[in-house]
Amino acid sequence: MENSPVQPGATVGAHLDQYEVTLPKAAHSVVISLDAVSSGKRRNDVRVRMEEPWARPEWELASDEPSAIGGEETAPMPLSIFATGVATCFMTQVRNFARQRGVHVNSLSVAGSFEWKFIPGPSPREPYTAKSGSVCLDIEIDSPSPMTDQQALIAAASRGCFAEAMLNVPVNHRLKSGDDWISCDAE
Repeated sequence: MENSPVQPGATVGAHLDQYEVTLPKAAHSVVISLDAVSSGKRRNDVRVRMEEPWARPEWELASDEPSAIGGEETAPMPLSIFATGVATCFMTQVRNFARQRGVHVNSLSVAGSFEWKFIPGPSPREPYTAKSGSVCLDIEIDSPSPMTDQQALIAAASRGCFAEAMLNVPVNHRLKSGDDWISCDAE
């Protein structure tokens, strides 16, 4: 299958809400695990899989950076993959919640804007700091459902989006030292 760019506003499939899904009734964990290896100047090769609530097949992904910052552009940039994950997780939740909320969705498209702040550092040993900026998802839904129902659907999908839920969670960093793990969390 050949990859082609998605055109903004393009209708990928009609009647996106015409399916049946049995959702779990009890709270449970969803766990994604990955193993990543640096394999080039800035390239990373990743094997990623869902561990819980049910084991799923492993997928291979890669990231790289532009030559301006030492990469070879052999794969999407890590931030591109991150932004794609947030937007597509949200889109999945819109479709997951549409049927339950009685919102008919003929087509769905999202244009996203993700902004980070680059703060120059005080020394070569501390070259820069990254700060969060803003995230905006502009959503277009082709739907005969009332706008108030569509707005409620978007709010519910946002609350149900696993990627959005992780945006405010601190990342724990551990460094392997022999058989132990040492915490290296940023202050």
